[in-house]
Amino acid sequence: LKKRSAQPVCMHGIWRAQPLRMRRLGQPSALRLVVLVALLLTSSAGEPSSRRSGAVAKSKDVERRAASKAVSLSARPREREQADAAECGREGLRLPGCGRAGDVRKGGQHDSLGVYSGSLAMTRWMGTMGRTMLEGVDTIEVQNQAEIMKEAANEAGNRSLAGRITGRFLHFQEEEERRGAQDDPDKRAEVRRNFMVNKLHIDATAINHTHLRATRRGFPGRTKQVAFLFLAMDSLDFEDVWDEFFVRATIGSYSIYIHRAAENRGEVALPLARWGAIDIDTVENGWCALMGVETALLANALQDARNVQMVFVSHNTVPLKGFDYIYRQLVENSQTTSKFCFADKAWHKMATPETIRNELRRQCIFRDFYRELNPRTLKHHQWVVLARAHAQVVVKRAGEALYAWKNTWGVAAPDLGHMGEGCSDEAVPGTALLQEVEATGRSTGNTWADLTRLGVEQQCLTYVLWRHCFSDTALNHSEPIAKEFGDVIKYGKVDMLTSKDFDFFKSALKRELNGYPTVFQSLEMDYLLRLSREGFMFARKFKKGIRVTANGIAAPLEVVLPAIWDKVDEQRASHRVWSRLSTQGVPTAI
Repeated sequence: LKKRSAQPVCMHGIWRAQPLRMRRLGQPSALRLVVLVALLLTSSAGEPSSRRSGAVAKSKDVERRAASKAVSLSARPREREQADAAECGREGLRLPGCGRAGDVRKGGQHDSLGVYSGSLAMTRWMGTMGRTMLEGVDTIEVQNQAEIMKEAANEAGNRSLAGRITGRFLHFQEEEERRGAQDDPDKRAEVRRNFMVNKLHIDATAINHTHLRATRRGFPGRTKQVAFLFLAMDSLDFEDVWDEFFVRATIGSYSIYIHRAAENRGEVALPLARWGAIDIDTVENGWCALMGVETALLANALQDARNVQMVFVSHNTVPLKGFDYIYRQLVENSQTTSKFCFADKAWHKMATPETIRNELRRQCIFRDFYRELNPRTLKHHQWVVLARAHAQVVVKRAGEALYAWKNTWGVAAPDLGHMGEGCSDEAVPGTALLQEVEATGRSTGNTWADLTRLGVEQQCLTYVLWRHCFSDTALNHSEPIAKEFGDVIKYGKVDMLTSKDFDFFKSALKRELNGYPTVFQSLEMDYLLRLSREGFMFARKFKKGIRVTANGIAAPLEVVLPAIWDKVDEQRASHRVWSRLSTQGVPTAI
């Protein structure tokens, strides 16, 4: 690989290398990369280790120097200032030209949106938001990934099968991109732009129609409650399991709120009605646009003063612990704290090299691309547990936080051409809390210190399995490499190497690889027991009708789980709470 010189320039007092302007490439599917990775692994096995390691190091160096600066080159002044502020805040460093360590420079995302002041303010904000986002997306010049991969292939040696296939694939992509650029350059970002505009509009509309209502005071001495906030289409996949769960609960120690998105919701009986479930009014919603739904659920739960801990639950979630355990841990032991499960930091600015890295190392694919752009916007799993005071903040600042997240979302992983990286419900709640600590003058300038000061615990209480995330742990559930490679050959064929229209997210290959996240269609008793011994309170993505097998005998979850609840070692489980849903979050011995 030939060295590239970069002229350093000074931006806001921070010395940066001037990045190179590269032509853009069409969006390669992540699964095209999977097959390339598999081929690289198999074909390079016989090469000298020194040659392979040298090629990898050089290709990573080229990618890091070019990709890490792509956003700062092309962003508008506001986004560029935000990127500079993120650099200032990273690791709590004090750099020339920066304010207090960790400060995020005041930009449009910090202005009050007046979300609750009326529909006119929201309409005006929506128009501004849409235009700003479109400008930010349109002006991004992304480092040409084809050139990175081509140089790596050349260095590793075109003599190998992987080198020949990679070169052939990249040549095809370059020709296709050149023809597409001549036809209509604006179409290259159209799909991503339309996706983002649509999702932001859905969330903003729902948030605009949600208001904090008057709280109904409970009688003095009344039992404090855990509020279970269900997000469903029309019913719950495991209502029988939840019936067993609530029949063991003390009356008056819980409440249930359900948002149903299906149009035929009126034709289906309300789930858990016998336990006092409340069917809240449907708000605007869609896949990857559920922040408005969460805001509506919280606003309804906050009307009851007895609700002190609020748990988000999906339609295919089951409890791994009995009610008494959950109540003691949430209400009796940690009533005033919230529990967030944050994602591990991404190593690269773009999704393509990040995917390659994690597939090669068989490491967790659920990554945070946000914090490098704005340390006050962190990615976390959707299924958080909120203390009452924090739930009030999230409802109050949901619109403002959505706007702040939008600025980061618009430029994160810009090589994803068909969608944005992550969804609003995976960042807005945490962003809202951090905005509150800044607005009240309590910020230390360090994001993690602010979260601790707020009373946010880094705990993952809902188990969900993303691809490779529990590798090298007792909870590893990955398929052998040989089987996955067979799935790629069977379902991906050559289309993923040659067709720009190959859509992994709509393909049979995604279903067969089953890790985005994993949908459990069957389950071994041994694995379910291992899950119950950890600190997880819930587990999700179980297929309706799933059977648990042991010694050739299969039984339904509603029979197996209650027996497991009775055998949970509460003291051990409470000390086995994971801080991440990955190998980085393995509980440490006390």
